Amino acid sequence: MHSLRGILNFTRAAELGSFAAAARELGVSAVAVSQNISRLEAALGVRLFARSTRALALTPEGEAFLEQCREPLAALDAACQSAHDDARLASGLVRASLVSPVAFLYLVPLLPMFFKRHPQIRLELELSEDSSPLISKRFDVGIRVGAMQDAGFVARALGPLRLPLCASPDYLAAHGVPASLEALAAPSQALLALQLSGQAQPMPFIMQARSDGARALQLLPTVGKCRLACNDYRSLLQACTSGLGIAQLPQPLALDGLRSGALRCVLPAHAPEGWQLFIHFPSRKQLPARVRAFVDFCIEQLGGHADLSADLSAFVA
Repeated sequence: MHSLRGILNFTRAAELGSFAAAARELGVSAVAVSQNISRLEAALGVRLFARSTRALALTPEGEAFLEQCREPLAALDAACQSAHDDARLASGLVRASLVSPVAFLYLVPLLPMFFKRHPQIRLELELSEDSSPLISKRFDVGIRVGAMQDAGFVARALGPLRLPLCASPDYLAAHGVPASLEALAAPSQALLALQLSGQAQPMPFIMQARSDGARALQLLPTVGKCRLACNDYRSLLQACTSGLGIAQLPQPLALDGLRSGALRCVLPAHAPEGWQLFIHFPSRKQLPARVRAFVDFCIEQLGGHADLSADLSAFVA
C-alpha cells in the first residue's frame, strides 16, 4: 500500500489549496508536505499537482485520485473516532471469566444495579469452579482464587478466601467429630470433594505441620477414597448439608449454612490459608471504559466484603 501519510498530505493540500495550509493543519512543515506528496507521485507514476510559483492546481489525474480517496479516508476517520469514543464511553461487550460461587452469590444478584449504571454495556460471563489464575486472552477480565503469577495481567486483591472443612450436625452425630487428620482418614468418615477436569486428584487441600514447625499446603492423603466427587461447588454444598459427608467449601458459600446451624466447621487448624480472591485484567496503560466500569464495580462491591473475612470460630463443631 502506498504511503498513507502521503495520501493524507495530498488530500489536505488539494482541499485547502496550498502546501502551507495543509502543513499548518497537520502540524508539520510545508517542506515535509511537499516531499511526502512528491514521494507519493513517484510511487504512483503520475503527477497529481500542476505546480507553479503562484498557484497549486490539481491535474486531471489528481482530481480523479482525490475523488477516489475521499470515501475511504472518511471511513478511516470515522473508525478512529469510533475507537476514541469506545475508549471513553462505557459501552460495548465485556467478556469476564469468574469462579462460579462468587458470581452466583455476589455478582449476578447485583447485575440490575450494574446495568442501571451502565445501560450501554453488555456482559458475557463464563463461570467455572476452576481456581487457576490464568485466563484466556479472549477475556477482558477475570475473578480467580490463588496467587497472580502472569506478568501479562494486573491483579487487585478483593479479600482472603478460606476453604473450611464442613459437615452437617446429623453427620457428625452419626460418625463423630474428627479431632485429627488421622481421625478424618478413618474408614468411618466420608469425604466429599471437588473434582476438576484435567486435575489428577480432587480437593480438599489441608494445612499440615512440617518437621521445622512451619505449616504447608498439602493434598489430603485419603482424598482418592472420597464418597462423592463432583465439579460443582453448589452440588457439593447440598450434599454436605444433606449429611453425606465432610466437604471443603468456600467460606462465602458455606456461611449461610454455618449461621443457620445446618453446617459446622471441623479441623479448623487445617483449613488452607493465604489464598486470595482477586480480579485481574490485561496489563495496559488505558483500559477501555467498558472494562474499567466492570472492574471498578467489582472492586466496589466485592473488595473487602464482610463474608470474606467473617470469623468462623463460633461455628466449630
